[in-house]
Amino acid sequence: MPLATTKMLFSLFGLNGRVNVDWGRVTGAGENMVAAAGSRVTLFSASNEGYVLGPEVDAGVQILSLAVGLPITTGAPANIVLGLEDRVALYGSRQGELVRLAETQNEPGARFADLALADLDGDGREEIIAAPEGMASLFFYRLTGQSAGELRLELLAIRVLPGPAQKVTTFRRAGDPAPIVMAAYRRDSGSGLLTLIFTERGFTEGPAQEILPAQVRSLTAGDLKAGPGEEAAWGGSDGFLRVVEADDALRLVFISDNLGSEIPALTAGKLAGEETVTLVAGTPEGFLFGYRAPVVNNAPDWAVRAGNPVNDLAVSEGGLLGLGTVDGGVQIWLLSRLNNNSLTHTVQPGETIYTIAAKYGTTVRAIVNANTIADPAMIFPGQKIRIP
Repeated sequence: MPLATTKMLFSLFGLNGRVNVDWGRVTGAGENMVAAAGSRVTLFSASNEGYVLGPEVDAGVQILSLAVGLPITTGAPANIVLGLEDRVALYGSRQGELVRLAETQNEPGARFADLALADLDGDGREEIIAAPEGMASLFFYRLTGQSAGELRLELLAIRVLPGPAQKVTTFRRAGDPAPIVMAAYRRDSGSGLLTLIFTERGFTEGPAQEILPAQVRSLTAGDLKAGPGEEAAWGGSDGFLRVVEADDALRLVFISDNLGSEIPALTAGKLAGEETVTLVAGTPEGFLFGYRAPVVNNAPDWAVRAGNPVNDLAVSEGGLLGLGTVDGGVQIWLLSRLNNNSLTHTVQPGETIYTIAAKYGTTVRAIVNANTIADPAMIFPGQKIRIP
């Protein structure tokens, strides 16, 4: 079904080079979009005037990858994880500034080009899975400590791959309590895929596919097909999007029409007001393509022209799409199959009427009138608000 709501809420250009994006409650007051380009990290926050620039920090070296997460307690601020040339670094918000909290030991030549976060051991805090494109391996790191001065990134494990690492993601298979790690690696002129499962005795190998029909340019996962469990999706150097299912083997369960020259960006999440996941692909030609789960049609359900070559994508908890471009730009999109009149927002901790209005490109007065709210200051987490 085509989109009923297509609106760019925010756009900014002038960052240095390729932009990676992710979302998280880094400052503790609503969800931030985090953008990394060159050596700098920038936070963006919703305000009554729209999205505004928040704290920035210079990591001092080129940032290759970005992820946001790791809190051990519900409601705790999220941290920013950066993949750098020779290490992984952890940043957080302290007294209104972004500061480096911890970093791993040096791994010369690693070039940590992709990151994934998942609670592999069930302790409530996510572990870091880092893919170094300069090495045929995956690095697993564990965050220890509570306060800023105690935080440490400790090496949990290293797993050797059949070739240099490319991309990494995690997903949950029906019946498995722990997340499944999927890694893409270079194999001669192509790519291969393998899966790893963390157990009390360490990692065991799951199903794998040694030879793929194209190189993997992007990798993500989500509840993309009918039935229990999640699936992984990868974008190829040939412009096709593929979905694979992991049981006794990695099985191809979907292939798209050709979407462009290649697919460098993929994400999966629930867009604003929707109850099912949408798989979103971005291309160098500046297009976004959406496949609503269950993903069955080869042609996309919708297409949007972003206008600039897409480098990275991420969906927020509130269903907004963050986009980083190849040429130094960030965008925030409101995309939905539903009309504006039927959008419903669930209030999250730290949100206000002002930040919610900015998030959806509407006004405080419009939300107050549509919901007959007597006091705009008196909203609470979990409350359902209709977005006019």
